[in-house]
Amino acid sequence: MKRPVVFAIMMICGALLLAVAPAFGAPAQQESRPVIAQPTTDAAVRGVVQIIGSATHPQFQRYELYYAPFPVPSDQSWIFIGDAHFSQQPLGLLGTWDSRSVPDGTYALRVRVVKADGNYLDSDAVRVLVANTRPVEPPTPEGTPEAVIELPPTSAPPTAAPVIAAPTVELPAAPEPTPTLEPEIGAVEPTATISIIGSTGSTTSGASGATGSSGDSSSITDQLFSSSRLIDTAKKAATYTAAAFLIVGAFFGIKALLVWLWYKIKP
Repeated sequence: MKRPVVFAIMMICGALLLAVAPAFGAPAQQESRPVIAQPTTDAAVRGVVQIIGSATHPQFQRYELYYAPFPVPSDQSWIFIGDAHFSQQPLGLLGTWDSRSVPDGTYALRVRVVKADGNYLDSDAVRVLVANTRPVEPPTPEGTPEAVIELPPTSAPPTAAPVIAAPTVELPAAPEPTPTLEPEIGAVEPTATISIIGSTGSTTSGASGATGSSGDSSSITDQLFSSSRLIDTAKKAATYTAAAFLIVGAFFGIKALLVWLWYKIKP
C-alpha cells in the first residue's frame, strides 16, 4: 500500500515540475524603451536636424517622432513629425526635423514605439535649442534656481565741465597827462610905483602945495588899477589852465574807452 502512494506522489511532483520548468527556464523578456541619442540634451540645432537613436520592441508595430515647445504644457502639445516608420531601428537615423518651421527657442523631442496591441512606449524627452537666426543662451536646468551675479556698480569718473576762460582785454596804460603851461595872456608884470612927494620946507607958496596933493592922489589910483588888472589876469590864467587840463584829460579818457570797446567788439 505504501509503495503505490509514494509512487503516485512522485508522479504528481514530476508533473508539477514539468509544468513549472518552462516558466523558470526561459528568461523573462523585458520591454526596451526607445532612445534618442542625438541631438543631446541642450544641444543648439539649426536647419534640418537629424534624429539618431533606437526604436525596437518584440511587439513592434511602428515608431513615430514628435516635438513640442519646452516646457511641455500637456501631453496633447506634442506635434507629429513627418510620417510613421514601420521598420525597427536598432541604432541609426530615426528621421529628420526641419527646425526652420518653428521660431527660435527651446523645444523637446521624443520618439514613440507603438506596439501591436495598440499600447506604446515613449522615450525620455530631449531638450534642444533652436537657433536659426541668433544664438540662444542655454536654459537653466529644471529645479535649479538661476544664479544671479550682481556686480558692484562702477562709478564713472566725473566729467569735468569745460572751463571757458573770459577773454582778457589788456588796455594800454594811459600816459600821464603832461601839464601844458600856456603863456598868460595879457599878463603884465606889476610895476611898483614909488611916489616921492617932495616937500620944499617952504610953506609960503600955496600953488606948490596944491600941486603936491594932486600928485599923491594920482599915484594911489594908479596902484589900485594895477592891482585889479593883476587879479583879473591871474583869474584868466587859472581858467585857461583848468580848461587845458580838462581837454587833455577828456582826450585820453575817450581814447581809452575807444580802445576798450575795440577789444570788446573785436571777434
